Amino acid sequence: MLMTACSVPKDVVATIDGEAISKAEVNARLKGYREESAEEPPAPTTQQSRFASARAVLNQIINERLLLLEARRQGLISSRDNDSQNVQDAIRQVLRGLGKEVPFPSRQEALEFYEQHAQEFSSGTRYQLEHLLLSSEHAAWELKEELDKGLLSLTEAGRKELYGARLADSGKNRPLTAEELPPGLAKILPGLKPGRISAVIATPYGYHLIRIERTLPAGKTPFPEVENQIKDKLFAQRLQSNYQKWLQQSREQHSIKIFQQHLSEL
Repeated sequence: MLMTACSVPKDVVATIDGEAISKAEVNARLKGYREESAEEPPAPTTQQSRFASARAVLNQIINERLLLLEARRQGLISSRDNDSQNVQDAIRQVLRGLGKEVPFPSRQEALEFYEQHAQEFSSGTRYQLEHLLLSSEHAAWELKEELDKGLLSLTEAGRKELYGARLADSGKNRPLTAEELPPGLAKILPGLKPGRISAVIATPYGYHLIRIERTLPAGKTPFPEVENQIKDKLFAQRLQSNYQKWLQQSREQHSIKIFQQHLSEL
């Protein structure tokens, strides 16, 4: 539905190139967010906070419409196709196209970020572990007896699924801090000698057996361990920056009108 400047129905809160965004559309999005948050009881709201929420949702819808208009311009979807799945697929294709313009960070860029943000990469004591998880306490104790004989490692037992054991996040590739493990495991780590297999440890996740391969003192996490993490972070920042730049350009290219009075009535 195209709107003219002469007459705008009260159920319209904005237009993009004359195409309407209705109160019902904004309300439906707001209702969905409220249901997802499932606050019991609902948090008290003021007219100002309700308007701010409605304005934020309207901006989301405007951004999606701009992406949809771009998808139509690129021929990814026709103006008559209103199927929600097709619309979402077309929008995702536009976003992927925007992402192709963004270069992935180099190792040198990641290293420079690492050196400039040293405080972000300090950590407490870290542990490189072998770690098994079982669903049965009896099976866990039986497996411990086998392991204590030294005939196989916890990792081998997990790969063979002996006694139903499965490998858990062991930190073999990335040493873990105590805070990254369930409290029951974190509590026993300081007293467990490297190379020794722990007693069976019960947590809400099941029954654990662990062995510390080595303990790394508190300090700065080595760059190789966080290089990929840094690259992913920098890349995500670049993607967001590029998207915001595109949004700004797109808003300048299209006629967007927001009817504040109608929006305040939500």
